Amino acid sequence: MRRIIYILVTGLLLACLTACSGNTQHKRSKYKDDETDTQGQKKIVYTKYNIPLPVELFSYMVKEEIPYNIDLLLSTQQREKYTKETKQAMVLGVYSADIAYCSSYGRQHEVLDYFNCAFKIADRLEISEGFTYKSIERIENNIASADSLSFIANESYWKACNYLDENEKNNILPFVIYGGWVESQYLTIASNDLKATKTKILEQKEGLENLINYLYEVMVESSAFYYNYDLKAIILKLNNIKGVYDKIPGKEIDPQLYNDISVKITAMRNELIDPKFNL
Repeated sequence: MRRIIYILVTGLLLACLTACSGNTQHKRSKYKDDETDTQGQKKIVYTKYNIPLPVELFSYMVKEEIPYNIDLLLSTQQREKYTKETKQAMVLGVYSADIAYCSSYGRQHEVLDYFNCAFKIADRLEISEGFTYKSIERIENNIASADSLSFIANESYWKACNYLDENEKNNILPFVIYGGWVESQYLTIASNDLKATKTKILEQKEGLENLINYLYEVMVESSAFYYNYDLKAIILKLNNIKGVYDKIPGKEIDPQLYNDISVKITAMRNELIDPKFNL
């Protein structure tokens, strides 16, 4: 499938449909594990629609000493309630973000619980990379190392996404990415630390634009009406949030606009995790 790249600095995935024709092709997402950081530790490097890993937000929250709150996460008991394929894919994205959140805070046993939950959903969606028995074994063998857990969580998420991309599973991949984006934004906002999160939420605008562009691209290149309907609904919701971002005059976000974004993100997340709500 032809990939179109939108270079919009960094962030997560607006341009009008007519703007798509003049862009260059997407490079295939690549996973590399052979680079090291300044401490000599392995790190993961990805290129994927210019979408940052959810853990990037959570690492910031840990640095700012925002308290861990397990009550914000989607209960693993909800897993069996999702039957629609696109809903399962979105919830897999949610659980993937929850895994990243837990691993960032070094919550070993929660990482294992949520990974097992994600594994079962991935199995139902026939995703054979990322969330596997081998990854579960690696988590169990590295349960005492927060850094290792974070690495495995990130690696698993992107291996799954890369597998879906390479096999052109556009009935699944966009919804996984969307679910992960919503959950990471929600967990940041729901921390209720306005001082620490205002700036970070402001930085999400370009990523939001990248996400919208990516979903537009998938929809244009697809002929599958049954999930294009859901993509249109998602794009509309994201454009509504972008409308709020467009009102921000500069590099400062006032409390009212921050609250408007928070309300929209929270509403999207509530709809996403509601088994009875269809987009």
